Amino acid sequence: MKIVNFVGYSGSGKTTLIEKIIALLAAQDFKVSAVKNAHHNVDIDKPGKDSYRFREAGATQVIVHTDERWAMLTETPKDKPTLSDLIRHLDPADIVVVEGFKTEEQEALRLEVWRKLERHETPICAHDKRIAAVVTDTTHPAFGNLPIFDINDAETITRFIVRELGLGDGETRKC
Repeated sequence: MKIVNFVGYSGSGKTTLIEKIIALLAAQDFKVSAVKNAHHNVDIDKPGKDSYRFREAGATQVIVHTDERWAMLTETPKDKPTLSDLIRHLDPADIVVVEGFKTEEQEALRLEVWRKLERHETPICAHDKRIAAVVTDTTHPAFGNLPIFDINDAETITRFIVRELGLGDGETRKC
């Protein structure tokens, strides 16, 4: 599977941009999967529900199924999965869109989303030479000769991704 990984600081606009890009890819009939790294404890389960009770009783994996979707909850207290581990659980797709995993060593097209907020962080591309392009609303000397994309131009960014991942020439696929 082809992987594009969006990295950037919290509040840079990664999620909003990724949402637009996934919609554009899906509209071109690409099968898209997504992996999101969250830095806080997320639990889609609720205390008192059967699946929660199963986990609390000691089950290390629980699948919850409805007619519309299913989800698998896996406890990982000691063996934190890598991005590669997580991707192995996905069904085959044309492209996996990843948000986060800044320090992960994964073969992927890496784009940095960087906005100059009221903070003074240095762009990740200043020290991560795996960054292939920057998506931004400003300029910064650390960008060097990297391709720069306007954060509000999801269509051009999507064409770049499709072309760079070898999924086509970046033009809309014909059905």
